[in-house]
Amino acid sequence: MAELSAHLSTHAPAGAALRRRPGSAGRRAGFTVLEALIAVSLLGILFVKLALVAKQTSRVRARESAVMALDDQAQNVLDRIAYAVIGSDPETIFPDPAAPFFSNRIEYRVSLGVENGEVVWEDPEVIAVEDGTSNLYWGRNEGTAEERIVIWCRTVADYYKDEVPNGIDDNGNTLADETGLSFVLDGKSVTIRLTLQRMTEEGLVQETRETVVTCRN
Repeated sequence: MAELSAHLSTHAPAGAALRRRPGSAGRRAGFTVLEALIAVSLLGILFVKLALVAKQTSRVRARESAVMALDDQAQNVLDRIAYAVIGSDPETIFPDPAAPFFSNRIEYRVSLGVENGEVVWEDPEVIAVEDGTSNLYWGRNEGTAEERIVIWCRTVADYYKDEVPNGIDDNGNTLADETGLSFVLDGKSVTIRLTLQRMTEEGLVQETRETVVTCRN
């Protein structure tokens, strides 16, 4: 009898070996759907992380771009101020503050030479920050019918770097509460200090410049 059972088992129909228990195919399909859901979730997390990284990178680049642009602007504006002041006659400069005092505007005149024994002067010029604004301007014949005003930048800070309005010298340069643009005279020498600023998504960006020029006239 045992031999017969073994014989029948050995020669069973081929289809019989392929039979599966009821429900086994359904369970296998369920695992596949679950795996797909996990994969989709992981991809979603990955895309979110990539988007956050891209956004952060974009902000960093925007800040770096703003810093570079402000850096260039600060240097260009300082150069324009220096070139204008260096050609002036120190005796015509007004006001003429010496440290520890300063002025946020400077009025001056440029000598065009001597004619018939008398000095010929260019029309009076001024460099200052417009009251209540961040606009730094150069002007000629200010306050007259022939007035000419040119805005050189619109980003001057209210106060010089590290300075706050507290009545003391916060940054150690002997000046108290100095403004974003300031002039200090010492004989024929003029110290020019300038701080520009701009707001970005990452916060406030500032650039500061300082130079000393000697009036040639």
